[in-house]
Amino acid sequence: MKHSFHFFPEPFPDETLHSVLSRYVRLYGLGARSEIFANTLWEGSFSENVPFPCHLAKLVDELPHSVGLSVAQVIERHTLLPYYQPFLSVHQLQHAQEQMAHRGGGGLKLRLGLIASRLENASRVRFCPTCLDQDDAIMGVAYWHRVHQLPGVFICPHHVEPLVVLDHRSLTCCRKRLLLPEDDAVQSRALPLEIPTDRRRELLEIAQLSLEVLQANASPQSANRVRKLLLDGAAALELVHHGRLRLGPLARHMDAYFHRLPTTGEFSILASDPNETPASWVTKLLRKPRGTHHPLKYILLASALNVDVTQLFIREDIALNAMAMGIPSPLPLPIPYLPCEQAAQCKSGTETAFHHSIWAWAEKGMEATEIASKLDMSLASVYRGIRAHEQGAERWKKCKFERCLAQRRDRFESQYQDRLAHECSDYMWLYRHDQAWLTQRCNLLSRHGSNRRRNSPFRQLDPYLASEIFDCAESLRALPGKPIRITQTRIGRELDTIARFEKQLKKLPMCAAALTSVCESRDNFHQRRLQWAEQQLMREGKPVTTAWLYKTACIRPN
Repeated sequence: MKHSFHFFPEPFPDETLHSVLSRYVRLYGLGARSEIFANTLWEGSFSENVPFPCHLAKLVDELPHSVGLSVAQVIERHTLLPYYQPFLSVHQLQHAQEQMAHRGGGGLKLRLGLIASRLENASRVRFCPTCLDQDDAIMGVAYWHRVHQLPGVFICPHHVEPLVVLDHRSLTCCRKRLLLPEDDAVQSRALPLEIPTDRRRELLEIAQLSLEVLQANASPQSANRVRKLLLDGAAALELVHHGRLRLGPLARHMDAYFHRLPTTGEFSILASDPNETPASWVTKLLRKPRGTHHPLKYILLASALNVDVTQLFIREDIALNAMAMGIPSPLPLPIPYLPCEQAAQCKSGTETAFHHSIWAWAEKGMEATEIASKLDMSLASVYRGIRAHEQGAERWKKCKFERCLAQRRDRFESQYQDRLAHECSDYMWLYRHDQAWLTQRCNLLSRHGSNRRRNSPFRQLDPYLASEIFDCAESLRALPGKPIRITQTRIGRELDTIARFEKQLKKLPMCAAALTSVCESRDNFHQRRLQWAEQQLMREGKPVTTAWLYKTACIRPN
């Protein structure tokens, strides 16, 4: 059945496409029902506030010509792609636009790197109560705002108040309905976010930065230039020394920043355990960028390093040379006259002396910047002097490695006296480049003695989280309606601890035992469903037969 649009409401500013279609079905007279889109190409594509709705070209073709909406305008004004596109490659952006316009959404998030970030599992549908009242007074109806659906946005950037989040457990029954924020089905499942006053300042800054990224609609940016701007911010905070990251101070700086943020939602995934090294995503953004990273990671790092996010979107080809700026070229200085032979001898002798001085420092494994600083010369001269020796580049590389290896071994020896091996700052580097020596040192337990510091954060967290697991399982069992299967993934989603269960369960034995005891097997879950179905049939006065039991329990008989 093909649906014909005889009219279409005018989209509001910052309104999601799901919200526009929800208003349309109400004006059409069907409330929140989406049956009018049944058997159409876009059936189910817009039934939720998805970030990347698809089949847009087919939808736009069906709209009345008076609407004047194009596919590009829909993507730019009513989807979340403008929030992601500055941090995508040109190929990724073109592929996303083509898939949203002409195909379904299968595999789109995977190709954009959003599944690997694990942040999508923590995202929730949110709205601002003050925005609802304001929209109702000005527009005549409340609608969904794009900015409230962005990852990490817990506070409305317009009214500076905590948002309201929808309970995703009970919202599963409404996935195929076109709902608006003021609907009873939404309001009855709305939970206000409880955010302490002392943590609202950073959250407001994150919300405002996210809004700027969304409204900028910037083209894909150069990853190297974005990295340079972030490195400049880190250097201003003295977190970079001679072009190298100071991992210890950087880790402490990021830990202090995340202490001012909530410990739930997206922030629980990006925050790292207190350690001498920062989270891996931080070092990936500040070192040579590879692949695509989630925009929230750039926003959080820019906020932590006091970098203006609008600088990330300056076009790279905007550069003025000296002539365009009107700077006169300097006058050439007079060169004293020397006979040709004497000048050649002086030049040769000077270069030989410089080359010997450069190589003397290079044999000690020093970096080019250190040699240039000690000899007061340019980096180009240092590299030229090293290449003047036979196989100079290879020998210099070997000397640098030996110096770095000695420094990292000494640092590991000093740190290993009072902490676990993997907590030492150089453990991973030594594991990759000097595994034999590292294994030998770690096996010498007699030298280590009993000075190892026990990992107290996990000892304190284990019983608390185990108790939360039991409480969560009980609450899931007590939910009204059809029973829900209790699994590790379901409990992790409820407690926002999916990443912790995946990576740190070996360090939490009480949690592992709790999960083993409360999680249901497939047969146990089916048995509980059948018991519920029997009680349901008896309440409704229907015959308790095998067919009715399996049908009511939504179980396919073997």
